[in-house]
Amino acid sequence: MRQILRTLAPVLFVLVASLASRADDNKIDVLLVTGFDVESHQWEASTRLIGAILDDSGRFDVTISNDKEDFARLSPDKYDAVVLSYGFWTEPDPSPAAKQGLLDYVRQGGNVVALHFACSSFQDWDEYADLLGRVWKKGTGGHGPYGAFTVNIKDHDHPITKGLDDFQTEDELYSRLSGEGDIEVLASGYSDWSEQVEPLVFVKHYGDGRVVQNLLGHAIDSKQNPAYQELLRRSVEWAATGEVTGK
Repeated sequence: MRQILRTLAPVLFVLVASLASRADDNKIDVLLVTGFDVESHQWEASTRLIGAILDDSGRFDVTISNDKEDFARLSPDKYDAVVLSYGFWTEPDPSPAAKQGLLDYVRQGGNVVALHFACSSFQDWDEYADLLGRVWKKGTGGHGPYGAFTVNIKDHDHPITKGLDDFQTEDELYSRLSGEGDIEVLASGYSDWSEQVEPLVFVKHYGDGRVVQNLLGHAIDSKQNPAYQELLRRSVEWAATGEVTGK
């Protein structure tokens, strides 16, 4: 696991310690884009944990960036998948070049996994909403109190969820997200806040690329759930390759 070093807070510099070479062609090359989120999401510690969950599986070669402008430099030849783990809720949009870079990357066969509050970012960027499929719009999206609920596996045939059982978690259950395009729901949960079943993990295609959105994972405690970690590994592998080879 390595970093693209710019202005990331010092607490993340420990990630530089892993200096494995990209030369291992058997691993899936992943760019984890982070850099800002609401305080309750513990984004710096969460970044380390997400990177470790992927890195420790032995299947992924993870590079971490805290700069959304790196979207401008994306290429399917360089990264098999890009993981979006941020909450640019009030921050400026990426530059036009970065916006175009992310969209072109996926249209040309790159792949995206969007985690939790990434769905809230770039409120005025319509193409980003189209890319993710469902997004949190201010005044519409929301959630009830952080607490326990059941995640129900809806698709037992998809590689991401095949063989997985319903599980309990303590998390935020995002509700009333906006979007009208087709999505394939893999897991869902009932929200007492919205009084309806809400999609929690779903997939779609955008151009030639695969997109996975996992709305779970509020903070460290939620991400330490073994079922969440298995979903994360499977989501990134499927996005990158179209299949899941194992734990």
